[in-house]
Amino acid sequence: MKKWKCTVCGYLHTGDTPPDNCPVCYALAAKFSAAPAGEEGMTLPAYLDANIKGETWEVTHYMGMALKAQTLGLGEVAEALYRIASEEAYHGANFIHRGSKIPSIKAQIDVSSQLADELKKDMEQMLNGELGAHKGKNQAASLAKAEGHDELAGFFRIAAADESRHAEILKGLLKKHF
Repeated sequence: MKKWKCTVCGYLHTGDTPPDNCPVCYALAAKFSAAPAGEEGMTLPAYLDANIKGETWEVTHYMGMALKAQTLGLGEVAEALYRIASEEAYHGANFIHRGSKIPSIKAQIDVSSQLADELKKDMEQMLNGELGAHKGKNQAASLAKAEGHDELAGFFRIAAADESRHAEILKGLLKKHF
């Protein structure tokens, strides 16, 4: 038996061959390399961080599959996939929430997988992110339009408008409650 290390998240697998997919971050077998002798397993913070990223990946993919199912007229399939996506989002949110409450773990996980100590600071960071996302999506829409991808450009514009709306909601909540 060999040890195989996922080069994406650090997960260690023991077996004759690497797994088809990483059970932590879902990377394909090609992302595994033979682990050096004596290699330790993942730490708890590494598992937490990898699970947050993995759950995020799952949400977007389940939602994408649900949209595809809707397009194909498979309403029951779409609803089930939306429900799974919601549960995956809940998992990721709980990992962020619970991991951020333990200082020794919080100090070791990726900053993108953390919450601040104060809700106001989290909301201010998200506000800045929404404003940046609005700008970036508008730039992407212009590029997609220039390259002749009208449908994609249209959705970038819709998403940009949503980001702007999210920013306004956060501004209002910050003003009212903080």
